[in-house]
Amino acid sequence: MEQLLKRWWDGEYVPPRNDPNGLVFILQGAYKRHWTSKAAHVVAEFWLKYWQWCMGFGLAVIGLIWRH
Repeated sequence: MEQLLKRWWDGEYVPPRNDPNGLVFILQGAYKRHWTSKAAHVVAEFWLKYWQWCMGFGLAVIGLIWRH
C-alpha cells in the first residue's frame, strides 16, 4: 500500500527524449503526476506555507459558530 501511495504521489517517471543525432544530451527526466496528485501537492504546499493562518482562521470560525 505504501508503494502504491508513493507511486501516486511522485507520479510516473518520464525519461528524457534525446535526439540520437543531436549535439545536446539531456540527462534528467521528469515526473508526470495524475491530476489528483497535482491537487494534493497544491493543498499540501498551501498548508505548509500558511498553516498558522489556516489554524487561526479555523479556530475563529469555530469560535463564532460555537457562540451562537
